[in-house]
Order: sequence, then C-alpha cells, then structure tokens
Amino acid sequence: MEGSQGSQGSTSHVRHDYDTKWPAYSLAWSCRPEAGFRFAVGSCIEETKNFIQIVELNEEKSTLECVAETEHSFPPTKLLWRPDNGSDSGKQDLLASSTTTLNLWKVEDGQMKCVAKLANTRAQKQSTNLPPLTSFDWSSVSHHKLGASSVDTTCTIWNLEKQKIETQLIAHDKAVYDIAFSHVDSLFASVGADGSVRVFDQRNLDHSTIIYESSPPSPLLRLAWNKINTNHIATIAMDAPGVNLIDIRRPSVALAALSYNDSCVNSITWAPHSRNHLLCGTDDGFGIVWDTAEAPAKLDSPLLAYDCGSEVYQAQWPASQPDYVALGMAHQVRVLQV
Repeated sequence: MEGSQGSQGSTSHVRHDYDTKWPAYSLAWSCRPEAGFRFAVGSCIEETKNFIQIVELNEEKSTLECVAETEHSFPPTKLLWRPDNGSDSGKQDLLASSTTTLNLWKVEDGQMKCVAKLANTRAQKQSTNLPPLTSFDWSSVSHHKLGASSVDTTCTIWNLEKQKIETQLIAHDKAVYDIAFSHVDSLFASVGADGSVRVFDQRNLDHSTIIYESSPPSPLLRLAWNKINTNHIATIAMDAPGVNLIDIRRPSVALAALSYNDSCVNSITWAPHSRNHLLCGTDDGFGIVWDTAEAPAKLDSPLLAYDCGSEVYQAQWPASQPDYVALGMAHQVRVLQV
C-alpha cells in the first residue's frame, strides 16, 4: 500500500486478489497465527440461498483459493473467527455468522459444519419471524462470550460454551446496528439508529452511559473499540463523510473528525499492533489508514490511501498477519502488504 494519497499501489508490495463468483459483503480473517493467509467471505444475494467460502493462500502457486464452502440462509451480515491469544491450540477452529440467528461453524479438513444455531429467545416468544441481527462481536478476553446487536433494539450476550444467554437488554430506542467489547471483560459498547454511542457494564445494567450523540441527529452504523488505546472508540454515521473519533474520558464531543475526499466510510478497524492506526474502507473505493496520534486536531490527510477502483464494503487488519490488510469489494477481496 502506497503512502501517497490516491495512489494505485506499487508492484514492489505484495498483493493478492481473490475473485468471488457472487456479490460479496461480509469478510473475516482467521485469528490463528498458524492459519497464515486464511479468511472467510460471505455472499450478498437477494434470495434465501447464500454462501460462505473459506479462502487460503496456495504457497506454491501464490494464489488465493477456496478450500471450503457451505450454503447459508440469507446473506451473512457479519463473519468473525474465534479470537486466539495462543491458549486455544487444540480447540475447534470456529467461525460465527449472523442472519436472523447466530450461527457457529466448525471448519475442519475442508468441511464446514454448523455446530450451533442460536436464536433470540425473547423474539421467539413474540413471533415466529426472528428479527435480523445487524452485527456481533467476540470477546477477546472471554472467548466463550459473544455479543449480538439486533434491529429489535436489543443487545444479547451469549455464553457459547453453555449456548445460553448471559445478558439481554433493550440497548437503544431504535435499531442497534453494531456492538463491540472492550478489553475489560464486562464492558461493551453499541451504536444505533437513535444516533448514540452507549457503553454498558454487565455488572450493573440498570443504566448505560451515553458517551456520544451525532449532531445533527443521524443513525450511527458501525463502531470500533481500540484494543490498545482503550480510551478511543471510532464510529461512522449514515450518509455522513468520514469517521468520528471519541475519547471516552471526554464524552459528548468528538475528539477528531477523520475525512478524506468527503468519502462516506463503510467499514472501520483498528490496527492490532498499534495504538494509533485506523483502517477504513470507503464508498468511493479507497482503503485508508489514519494515524490518530495527532488528535484532537482535525486530521485532513491520511497516512496511507489505496485506490481499489470499486466500493470497499469491508476492511480487515488481522492480528495474526499485522503486515497485511484485506479489503472486501462486491466481487473481489484484495490482500495488501502495508
């Protein structure tokens, strides 16, 4: 990835492309260091039958190849691999996907097997039609814990070992669009259609802390909680350019606004090995890296910008391969050395 703005990249940098045979949206890179170049990509087909593929790098051919595929009911709104901190060796390699249910897949010997399908019990009692899950996050501290957000205004924290709900609460006044865990086991944050960022503590769910509200009011679609500089949360608003950076020690007002060419941002993720670097995928086809060390000043120039030539729906910066990023587009995943 080149440092100059709007550059097309350099042939001296490693690049791998994987073309999908269907429109794609969701993307997740494996957390296991031994997995190397390994990611999952999900289709976005406007019908019930969809797909998830597992893609790996063929070292001999230096090409990305599909090594496993499974059918999936509805397009997966998100994909995520079980976190790995070096203590999970020998455990099943699990992938989670979300639609109207939270689905767990075991990936083994070129096969994908669904091992659990977790439904919102509150919604089940009210209707046979389950509300869509908009997103979810897997706790990097407690690997048995996974939190999901839903259009029905709830956040649900699951205990995956017991396959039971630990916590379920009405988190926002309107649909909840994203959820993220902190490095502190009991804390999680969410954003939603009401335009607020809220922080919750599972030890005391009688109230939440609203740390930011969009102004003018606009739905907040995504958030990313920095796992190293844990005071920083990034969020993006619907139909608004750039990213808002929030310092939870100084709530209510954004610490900085990160905007490049007035582009709207679809996906955000913090670098796994740096406290200041944020990767974004934009609607006008750029993968952008911001250095937030200069905040709270308004940052007008990104550290890196790469023109993919097509809208970037997903941006991944894998902890297992921090020298690379993956950018997911409608019919291609591009892996770049940074």
